Amino acid sequence: MSVSDAQIIALLQAGKRQGMNALFDRYYKPLVVFADDLLHDLPEAEDTVLEQFVKLWEKELYEHIHPNALSTFLFTIVKNACMNQITKKGLPTEQLDLPHYAIAQEESYLLDETVIETVLEAVRKLPEKTQQVIQSVMCQGHSYQETADELEVSINTVKTLLKAGMRELRSELEEYKKMFLLFMLYPQDFQ
Repeated sequence: MSVSDAQIIALLQAGKRQGMNALFDRYYKPLVVFADDLLHDLPEAEDTVLEQFVKLWEKELYEHIHPNALSTFLFTIVKNACMNQITKKGLPTEQLDLPHYAIAQEESYLLDETVIETVLEAVRKLPEKTQQVIQSVMCQGHSYQETADELEVSINTVKTLLKAGMRELRSELEEYKKMFLLFMLYPQDFQ
């Protein structure tokens, strides 16, 4: 059951952990995709998003967020955190539009068989273990530990294969950037 932004804010303001759970379920993957697009480092993107969720909870930043602004607020704080990391590394920064995920969200309902087949074909080109990791983590929503146990490999192997696989998919689907973004946001549609 989908929880609205207004319900998430109400749960957070009531001090209920279900609010964080709902926030995580709704926004974690889109924010990680967004952060990875900026940082080009999936583990760093995941850490960045989790750090922002912790700040949101510990500093009670949700107290002053209007429900209609939740999405914009989250993408803004993640963007700022990413830009700070890029600046600390001494890399050049450029202005980025916020958020390109909204386009993907609208288009996700318009996925046709051709789009799905294009993404699945790109996944099929990956080595077998990499395919299995991507299916387990991205499409089935399993944790790294569950995937490692299932495939009888280490968690580090899962992370390495996932990072390499996503880099390869990003490259393979470069001319279909929206398709790749849709796959990242709605992997269950590509099973």
